[in-house]
Amino acid sequence: IETETVRYVYQPMESLRLVVITNKSSNMLEDLGTLGLLAKVMQECCQTRVSEEVVLRHSIDIVLAWDEVISFGHRESVTLSQVRSFIEMDSHEEKLHLMIQQEKVHAAQETAKRRERELANLQKDEMGSRSTSSIARFGSSDSLGSWTSEGFLSQESRGDSKQTAPPAWAPLAVDDSSTTVKPHAYPKTGMKLGRTKLSDVCASLGGCDFVTCQEPVEAPVMDPELVKIMIQEKVTANLGVEGSLIGNATCSGSFEVSILDPSKAGLICVKLAPQLQDLKYVVHPHLNKASHSNGLLQVRKDQSRFPTGECLKWQLKTSDDSFLPVAMSCWLTALGDGTHVIVELEFANSSAALENISIRFPAPASSRPSIASVSLGDAEHTDRHIVWRIPMFDSNADSGKLEFVASADAALLLPARFEATEIGSTKCPMDVLECHHQESEEAIPFVCMKKVAYELNIGR
Repeated sequence: IETETVRYVYQPMESLRLVVITNKSSNMLEDLGTLGLLAKVMQECCQTRVSEEVVLRHSIDIVLAWDEVISFGHRESVTLSQVRSFIEMDSHEEKLHLMIQQEKVHAAQETAKRRERELANLQKDEMGSRSTSSIARFGSSDSLGSWTSEGFLSQESRGDSKQTAPPAWAPLAVDDSSTTVKPHAYPKTGMKLGRTKLSDVCASLGGCDFVTCQEPVEAPVMDPELVKIMIQEKVTANLGVEGSLIGNATCSGSFEVSILDPSKAGLICVKLAPQLQDLKYVVHPHLNKASHSNGLLQVRKDQSRFPTGECLKWQLKTSDDSFLPVAMSCWLTALGDGTHVIVELEFANSSAALENISIRFPAPASSRPSIASVSLGDAEHTDRHIVWRIPMFDSNADSGKLEFVASADAALLLPARFEATEIGSTKCPMDVLECHHQESEEAIPFVCMKKVAYELNIGR
């Protein structure tokens, strides 16, 4: 619809109409493309049927999403996936604000704990001073006697030795006064501090047998590893919803060396096991490429130190589905108000063991996702995603299934992302046989670690 000054371009959306107002000099095809993108963005924000009530409920999300498409009256060169990623991005200002608030709370807690400790120490000091003053008053009292080696003497006996002191206690006579009991006389020598022989202790105990403890023998100190070698690979691939491999799976590997003691292992030579000849290898410029073809990693003659970091890289591409350690399929069924999703995961390689498996499906909060069941690991809705986590996946637990429902179109729940780690092995054979000094040929202790990281996209 056109008037004298503007043009109205609209698109029906169920019971509503989406209208874009432009001037008459604008490109009609671009206006239709902008209108279609705005309609897709609005449909994604609403998730369910577009109605007046739903639009009002998600008005803020719609305005923010449209702001990514149109800026100052002109369309931005963005796609629907880019708009989705822009909306889901975390705000740096929000993170900074939360960090500042958390630091304030932490500082307040630390101040309260410090004040509590100060009060506790103050109370202890007050109690100690009170007890000390009480003991001092008790010791200086003139109404009490004192304890000596002869027994308890009263004040009168200490002040005047000629005056006869009354006995501390008197025995009870049974029949006649001739029978009395004398108190036991304590020794006049006090307790002596000194070293007591073990034989004297045993003699006082009536004799005992004991075993003399021998000094422990120190274990021989092993030489620490002077070189740390990390062999890691990254496998990336795209899969269909039925689990088939789309295109090629790419395996990119790197051989990294860290020298912990350059004075002893600065000029090392690494001997490798036989490698695949059909792989594409890239050798560090400071290393001898001819030696690498013979299975040795050593520096060139004009170099005096072995390079640290990445020394060797390789890449392998294959279209074989068995190259991947898992087989995964997704079943998406459209419902009246959403989509029902079933994900099946099977272990395909009995010799491997995957750790920290994570499978993520995009699911905004407006889609109201609900997890129906999970047979392995646990699943939750967090950060606008349905996340399925499995700590360990091997031959002992070779299959798993996740089932959830979301009020969203099937296209909005894809692509899913699979991430996992395999420790102790690599897809391409790469092993270290020995490590020695390049000049003296003395063996150098080393440690070698291997890791494979999998990143698979499903339904892209």
